Amino acid sequence: MQNNTDDTDRHKLVLSDGTYMQLAILPSKYATLIDSDILKIGTIVQLSSYTCRYIWNTRTIVILSLEVKQSDFPFFGSKIRITCFDELAKLHSNRVDIGSYYLISKGSIKEANARYNKLNSHLEITLSDASILKCCTNEEQEDQQGPPFTPINELFHLTNNTLVDIISLVLYVGDIIPIHRKDGSQTHKRVVKISDLSNSAININLWGPMVEQKGLELKNMLSNNSVVIFALRNACVGYLNGKLINITAATTLHINPTFQEAELLTLRGKDPLLVVPFVVETIHIDGKYSRMTISSIRERMSIKPETIQTTLLAVMRFVNVTDQNFYYAACPLIVNGRPCKKKCTQQVDDSWFCSRCQMTMQDCNYSYPLPLKLQDAIGTLWATAFDEVSIHLLHKTAKQLCALQNDVTTIETTCSVIKRLLSRHYSFTLLVSTETYNSESKMKVTVNKVAPVDFKAECHALLAEIRCLSTHA
Repeated sequence: MQNNTDDTDRHKLVLSDGTYMQLAILPSKYATLIDSDILKIGTIVQLSSYTCRYIWNTRTIVILSLEVKQSDFPFFGSKIRITCFDELAKLHSNRVDIGSYYLISKGSIKEANARYNKLNSHLEITLSDASILKCCTNEEQEDQQGPPFTPINELFHLTNNTLVDIISLVLYVGDIIPIHRKDGSQTHKRVVKISDLSNSAININLWGPMVEQKGLELKNMLSNNSVVIFALRNACVGYLNGKLINITAATTLHINPTFQEAELLTLRGKDPLLVVPFVVETIHIDGKYSRMTISSIRERMSIKPETIQTTLLAVMRFVNVTDQNFYYAACPLIVNGRPCKKKCTQQVDDSWFCSRCQMTMQDCNYSYPLPLKLQDAIGTLWATAFDEVSIHLLHKTAKQLCALQNDVTTIETTCSVIKRLLSRHYSFTLLVSTETYNSESKMKVTVNKVAPVDFKAECHALLAEIRCLSTHA
């Protein structure tokens, strides 16, 4: 918005519909709107009448009549991604401070690529050499509150990889946990449990340098009985046996910030009657309930075949160990720090050959694909449990059962173990996918985890879900 130098009291405007920008001339009869601060940057207007002309060799809109739709436009409430490249990126990286506010102009707006942009905005801004990045003054920054924070009880309704802002009270900081990657390398993580004013709790995974730096700082502050407020910008919603929050490279972390919400959380943390909420692990995945029944699993996969992870409360009705199909000869060689486990074929000379490693060996290992028949109050479902889960259930490796398959005592012991497993309620963490064989699609169900039902935890989960429903009612 710019004043003309002549006496006509006309103003130049830059209009934008969110995709394109256009220079415009505002006639003098609307100068009072600018003087009274009704028409300003960010105001939404409707052009009732206008003409397009070339003024000073520039296509310009001459406004004849307009209507102000919204003057105090809320700048915050949504986010947009801004990118720049090469030398321009190096230049701005030294000029931009996280947490400060900037006025950006002369950037180009384009459709966002959902593959790289996890924000809710369908647009993104790209800066060029002509773009202007100006830091706001201290007075202007004091007037800004920043994007609103998302309550924890609303996170369970969001899809994975959604970026959110959270402010919460730290309840617990775990120890450092070593994690082995598939490529054989090792990393570390630390789990932090947080809660907010919605009386819900969730776990946060700290990775990389934050494990030692921020994680140790939080742990020391809690050990001194201090009230610790934890604010995250651009945290990523994830799922691993329940909803959680992951810290990414784009996440900024603030400890004991000066936000208005931090004062309320500090008072809550000092309350001696504070009840620590239960971490709800099974609420929603992709807008659907993560705790699903067998019929709802079949229905969802029939409508939209995709890979989902869900939790099922069911009993084991049958464990198939009556034939030799519950184990197979597996390659014992180590590939990238982990066993290969590819199925081996027996050669004429009783040696074993692995098609993945392209090597022949004299001995092989054995692995489980243990078939389980699961049943809930609605239907039945066949699932497959592999080594980790099968060993946990049968208390023997596949190689041990293969070597002792003709031992009567071993068979009787295994059968007695299976009998104790049947007709008992368990919480199954399932990975459900669709595979195609001979042009025929078939649902594939893998058991990732089996645990006895924690009825106290189930009550907490149901109460948390009731609170969520009552909040949105």
